[in-house]
Amino acid sequence: MRSASRLLLSGLLAGAACARPVLYYPEPLTAEKPAESKPASKAAPSPSGVPLMTVSEYRPAGSTSASADVEYLRSRQIIVPVVGADMTRVEDSFNDPRDGERVHRAIDILAPRGTPIISADDGRIVRMTTSTLGGISMYTVDPEHRVVYYYAHMDHYHPSMFVGRALVRGDTIGFVGTTGNAPKDTPHLHFQIMRMPEDGKFWIGEPINPYPLLGGVKRVAKQR
Repeated sequence: MRSASRLLLSGLLAGAACARPVLYYPEPLTAEKPAESKPASKAAPSPSGVPLMTVSEYRPAGSTSASADVEYLRSRQIIVPVVGADMTRVEDSFNDPRDGERVHRAIDILAPRGTPIISADDGRIVRMTTSTLGGISMYTVDPEHRVVYYYAHMDHYHPSMFVGRALVRGDTIGFVGTTGNAPKDTPHLHFQIMRMPEDGKFWIGEPINPYPLLGGVKRVAKQR
């Protein structure tokens, strides 16, 4: 009986060690709570306590197509948001399955804990939050409010960050960690890009694959 229990425990531990980060579409606003012990937001909060964008900042209805937004992103020349990261060592996990029927819709950039996370683009911070899945995370928008950048699993924010702050490409916004549901032995940044929805619900925009925009090259499986 004791031997069987040991085998079962070993199997569970092996499964946990081999599991890729179980990531997700960002959670709805109602499922998250504001980050604790961080600089207070300087943006007016919504009734639920979550800073939202004003109506005038929403994407105008029918303003651009998905393909136009991708081309716009190419023109912005966004940078890899983790200092020292080598895109030749980053996998394109955008279409990888996750738990349940979810799809990743993001990429994971692995780096040592505490590595600086930098803003991929100019823009401003629209939300800083802590959640069960994403851990310490941040949403930012580009200067034209056409795209949303989502950074998750941070260890902590840079102390100068606050909601509403203007960002310049390359600003340090936080540090790589394993908060949320990230494996505790796999520090990484979950980085996602989304189109700004017409209704301004920036946390559920249509995803755009960051991998090719950051210079990633799809690996070709070796034939045996």
